[in-house]
Amino acid sequence: IKTGLNEAFVINKQTRERLIADDPKSEELIKPWLRGRDIKKWKAEWAGLYVIFTRRGADIEKYPAIKKHLKQFREDLEPKKSNEQKRGRKPGAYNWFEIQDNIAYYKEFEQPKITWGNLATEPKFAFDASSHYISAPANIIPTNDLYLIAVLNSPLCKWWISSQAAVRSGGFLEYKPMYVGTVPVFSASDKQKSLVNGFIQTILANPDSPDVPRLEKEIDKLIYDLYNLTPEEIGIVEGKR
Repeated sequence: IKTGLNEAFVINKQTRERLIADDPKSEELIKPWLRGRDIKKWKAEWAGLYVIFTRRGADIEKYPAIKKHLKQFREDLEPKKSNEQKRGRKPGAYNWFEIQDNIAYYKEFEQPKITWGNLATEPKFAFDASSHYISAPANIIPTNDLYLIAVLNSPLCKWWISSQAAVRSGGFLEYKPMYVGTVPVFSASDKQKSLVNGFIQTILANPDSPDVPRLEKEIDKLIYDLYNLTPEEIGIVEGKR
């Protein structure tokens, strides 16, 4: 989601509670909010933020507390008539109180999903089952396929992305959908997936456990076997050759 003005739409717990106290219906439009920086490997560390999700077609008159809150930012929320205007959001066919872009797929945020940030030095894909709404330019894949997140968080994925994506200063790679979408995913059998998924479930139950590095190595071994990688190829993937 790109709001066009986070200052207006992104709120903390205190503001959320005030808006709901003023009008209980406000809760219908207030969603938990994740930023790219909140997304770590395997888990998301929610910062206690929310987004006022007034999507296209929202009837703002039904939510007087939210309308009052957004109205204080109205001059900067109005869509510009031209790019020459100094204040306002980008030109477009949306109302001043609406989220800037048309998030037609918004219901996907309510589903189990894999999410990740746009820049990282290594794969940092998290599994989210808590209906967080995601800030652009972070991304989502609506799925509960734990095998997929195992592949995406593997050294194989990092090697694949590094062979295609631009490298930014500090060694950051661009984990854009155009690159992530090309990662080859082996069509494993249910039996093969179950071995991987068992380790993933253990990690997701406690992503901060000191056992996670050991479990990741076990997962990587299984992934390498599924892809029939030789020791030489594994060395290349892991940057040892």
